[in-house]
Amino acid sequence: MRRGALLALLAFGAFVAFSFLADPVASAKASKKSRKGKAKSAAVANFDTKLPVLGTRLSEFPAGPGKALADQACLNCHSADMVWQQHLTEKQWTANVTKMIGWGAEIPDAQKDALVAYLVANFGPENTKFAPVVSRPVGR
Repeated sequence: MRRGALLALLAFGAFVAFSFLADPVASAKASKKSRKGKAKSAAVANFDTKLPVLGTRLSEFPAGPGKALADQACLNCHSADMVWQQHLTEKQWTANVTKMIGWGAEIPDAQKDALVAYLVANFGPENTKFAPVVSRPVGR
């Protein structure tokens, strides 16, 4: 009886091992996955591959009195594009500059008005200079 139980156990183990090795569903899934991988690499891009990768082009502040101050005060924390897209009034720029000073922007009190004047002149309510950068999808 013991010998019969051992043979049955061995037969069951062989059956289980053979089932894993010869599973047609698992091998079909593996084959399908490998075909998907090949299809993805052969797929044609659905975007203009000449577009720059996101974040590769950074705008500069426009020339004029206050540019050097804006470069020094603003570009330590964010790109000029952040400022280019604004359309703020003098009151709003003053509040924004005050807020940035509170967050650590190094703007001497004597130059605060000059910076606000530069920002209003270049990025005030009439600002139409901002054009978003069109870039390729991330990761492609």
